[in-house]
Amino acid sequence: MVCQCSSSGFAKWTNVPMFHAMNFTVRCLITLLIGMLCEGRAWAVIFWHTDDPVHNTTTPGDNSGWQYVGKFNAHLGVPIAPHFFITAKHIWGNEIGHIFYFHGDAYVTIAKYDSPTTDLQIWEVDHAKPFPSYAPRSSGVNDVSSLTTVIGRGTQRGLAVIQEGELKGWRWGVADAVQRWGRNHVTRVVSSGVYGQLLFCDFDQNSIANECHLSIGDSGGGLFVLENGLWRLAGINLSVDGPFRKNSSEGNDGYLAALFDVGGMEYKTTKGWMLEPDVETDLPSGFYASRISASSSWINDIAPVASAISMEDFAAWQKLYFSPAQLSDPLQTGPLADFDHDGISHLLEYAFHLDPIFPESKTIDAVDGIRGLPLIRSEVIEGQTRLTIEFLRRKNTNGAAITYTHEFSSNLALWETVGTSEVNSINDRWERVKVIDTVTDPSSQRFGRVRVTMLE
Repeated sequence: MVCQCSSSGFAKWTNVPMFHAMNFTVRCLITLLIGMLCEGRAWAVIFWHTDDPVHNTTTPGDNSGWQYVGKFNAHLGVPIAPHFFITAKHIWGNEIGHIFYFHGDAYVTIAKYDSPTTDLQIWEVDHAKPFPSYAPRSSGVNDVSSLTTVIGRGTQRGLAVIQEGELKGWRWGVADAVQRWGRNHVTRVVSSGVYGQLLFCDFDQNSIANECHLSIGDSGGGLFVLENGLWRLAGINLSVDGPFRKNSSEGNDGYLAALFDVGGMEYKTTKGWMLEPDVETDLPSGFYASRISASSSWINDIAPVASAISMEDFAAWQKLYFSPAQLSDPLQTGPLADFDHDGISHLLEYAFHLDPIFPESKTIDAVDGIRGLPLIRSEVIEGQTRLTIEFLRRKNTNGAAITYTHEFSSNLALWETVGTSEVNSINDRWERVKVIDTVTDPSSQRFGRVRVTMLE
């Protein structure tokens, strides 16, 4: 197959007794989740800028974690090793034999392991059927301040919460059993004696595109951060701030809501209801995820392979995006197919770290890009104009079994593998290659391409 291109400081709600609010919320979540499971219902991520029920219900297209999330009963889990996935401890009991669905394929659970110091829970699946690939884990170095992708099955956005004529946020809405993704930033790490280290995200007033909060049903979903060229699992969704109410007229139980400003609202603690004074600056509520890096030793003891980046040949990559029924039809999902109809075959999507179910014709960003088709351009190098090709390359040591051949031509008929190459390793799976053409005549017409071949 040939890919050919021609050159042509934040404000924080600091005075709230955070753990009191959080602990109450977790107890509330456990009670409600049991009820949900009995009813067979599951719910999804709440957004600041829209209440559209179909918003972000398909892949974000940037390989930021969606491909690593599976469904477990009414909730979610994330594979972290060939025979293990991780989820939240508070969402399920001791029922061995339940099914974990990963891209439509069924995996039977045979054992579970509860963390003694956090809300994390690891499930083991039948070894006769390992996961084709699994999520890389965050080391923790980029957790704080990082842009995150958050995935869950919570509620839609509900009724507006208005206090003294001012919009404060929205109550949790109706159930729709839909998985969604959103974005946020990890603002800090919270240490809890009961739940260990937690990653906390503010629900700021539309500070970024797809700004999100969580609600009941999102527990067990993954929070991913970008580290060393790969989106990695940094947290498992746990809880949210709350409950809230305007005043005692709304009852003693209050309600849970996605509030971007709690000023002027009351919040419940173990000591009762407290009023948060209304100030000029928004005081956002937020959500918490159990920090994966803080539990590395426990995870490694149960699933030692989880510490390594998984091998990922073409067949394993296919199973991260397609169901067994789709995989049975090579015309839909084979190396020469183009499922998303974006003009890029699956072999090239695999070779250049693109999403085969997201229609996008993206060229890699210069210097530090981590996905996209080859960048072919003219550059002045040591005073001479030359054609260069910059592209990502999978490492064969990670199971790629493909070859990349860079080529230049002056007439589109005769192609030559010439030039000098510079290779920089990104991580255990990817490296970045830049090739400089040997021809320096500025008056000559030159073309470049990268040819990708799958080995038998």
